[in-house]
Amino acid sequence: MRCPFLHETQVKSCRASSCRKMIVQAAGQSSEGRCSSSAYVECPAAKPLLEGTAAMEQCPFLHDSLVQFCGASSLTKYIPYSEEVLSHCGTDSHRYCELYLTLAQPERHAAMSTTGIEACDNPPLEREVLVEGVRVRTDLHYSPNHMWADVSEDNTVHVGIDAFLAQLLGKVDQISYVTPRGTHRPAVVLTVNGTDLPMIFPRKMSISAVNSSLRTHPSRLFVDPYTTGWLFEGTDLEEEDARLKGSAESSLLVTGNEAVAWMRDEVRRASELVHELSHAGDAQGTVLMADGGNPQPGLGQHLTREELLHLFNELLSPLAGWRKP
Repeated sequence: MRCPFLHETQVKSCRASSCRKMIVQAAGQSSEGRCSSSAYVECPAAKPLLEGTAAMEQCPFLHDSLVQFCGASSLTKYIPYSEEVLSHCGTDSHRYCELYLTLAQPERHAAMSTTGIEACDNPPLEREVLVEGVRVRTDLHYSPNHMWADVSEDNTVHVGIDAFLAQLLGKVDQISYVTPRGTHRPAVVLTVNGTDLPMIFPRKMSISAVNSSLRTHPSRLFVDPYTTGWLFEGTDLEEEDARLKGSAESSLLVTGNEAVAWMRDEVRRASELVHELSHAGDAQGTVLMADGGNPQPGLGQHLTREELLHLFNELLSPLAGWRKP
């Protein structure tokens, strides 16, 4: 499905002019003018180039073309229809464009941009379910290590981390892409308090682009991990290897109601793990009592390196397989 803000129009331009300017041909507008008549021979731009050419009904340097432009952008830029610069606007990838999100869901997007997805008071969308304070998109496919894949009807694939992981980490210091292009398992390293956490999606895909804006603004990963926080874009997500089904290396992905049930169990497991860590005591031997409840947003910011790695190994390690409750 193409973006509703993608528009097309007819433009005219002069190939004889030193400065190329596209003039929009409005609907119902007459095309009469010097360029479209025999009077073009008197044009100072075309006249030096017409020597030895036969007379024509209109200027041979008059060029008509079909262009596309984004109606959501404050700066109108015309792109020739044949070029692929705006190809994502003609596919389901437009759903990850910040301009599209700003206009399609203005109040929700503005709230998330200010407070972050976990603090946003807007109710979940129809395709979202709130599980113990964690948003679960039921139309996405989730991997064991809390990454998601969105596979569109046109075979476009986007991959990112889910809201549970974003809430658990709170923030990251740096995002490093290990597999920026090519056919790979999408891999990225999230640096949290100086500790590198490698996140690897368990299935290969043909990676065409990464969300490079996250390199300079990693906080956008937490504004909404399901839209502006996407990590990889590509096509051709591979099917699960039947030989690995049921094994620790299984790349099984869950979606819909199954994903909701899985997330509920993951929140429970995380809570038990945090209680276990808090009961272990600190270097001075102080033991904190577990008072129940679920992990609070930003938990990763309060853990030692060892505790963070232990949490990662239990909940987020690549190809960990699905643990039975």
